[in-house]
Amino acid sequence: MTAETRRLTLNAAAGPVEGYLCRVHASDGNYGTGFGYDPTTAHEMAILDAEARSEGLPLVEVLGGEAGTVQSAFRVHDRSKHGGLREARGVLSEGYTMIRVPAESAGIASISSLDFETILLDFDERPSERALEEVRMVTDAEIVVIAPREFDADVPVYVKVTSEEELHALEEADGVALSVQRVGFLDTVILGRKAREQGLDVAILTEVESAISVKAAAHIAGALGAEICDLSGHLPLYEDLESLGYAPEIELTGPGREVRVHHDPYELAEAP
Repeated sequence: MTAETRRLTLNAAAGPVEGYLCRVHASDGNYGTGFGYDPTTAHEMAILDAEARSEGLPLVEVLGGEAGTVQSAFRVHDRSKHGGLREARGVLSEGYTMIRVPAESAGIASISSLDFETILLDFDERPSERALEEVRMVTDAEIVVIAPREFDADVPVYVKVTSEEELHALEEADGVALSVQRVGFLDTVILGRKAREQGLDVAILTEVESAISVKAAAHIAGALGAEICDLSGHLPLYEDLESLGYAPEIELTGPGREVRVHHDPYELAEAP
């Protein structure tokens, strides 16, 4: 295989997103594409994509899983009261039933009062009972906490981990939250499997990133049987390398990391 990697910038609502685009060419004429915040993530993604295409399989099967569908949450990015509420209302009408809300958002109560089935309360810093109570007061939806450390709560708590050391240190968590861009492509698969061995649930998260890597993350989620997925990282971009659109439900079709979205007409755009 031969690989070409270049650095690029994508424009998003909150500012530019720096990353790497990698294309790997297989000897049989197939190619794979990857996007990552670092070149290793992009390269690993592209290699596995090329391998799956050469075998004529969905990436999920190469990773040890079975083709099927995964459900995605939507992550609210606008932390202002009215902006966040506007985002949430819009995606509710697009078919999303699960919303990932920053605990620091000014509109947390208004967003949580909407008719979502599940609220993912996402803490950047130390989790607090106050924010959890604020959400609990306005909704009957299922509440799940995503936090950087363990938190004593009467709702499921998923802890963000990036290494085996952090994983093995967990004592009371219900699950782990793995961001492919923060952990790495293959490392996400490895940590997810090890979390399963510890009896933990798995959440797969995306950052603000290309649809290229969001599709690959969807296949990882399918391979790990993730209980929770946020595969909305491409939506804040003003421009992207491939097309995906709103995707509350993603079918893992292949070949490689390709997917089908039933909600929107699906158009595959070739990465440059």
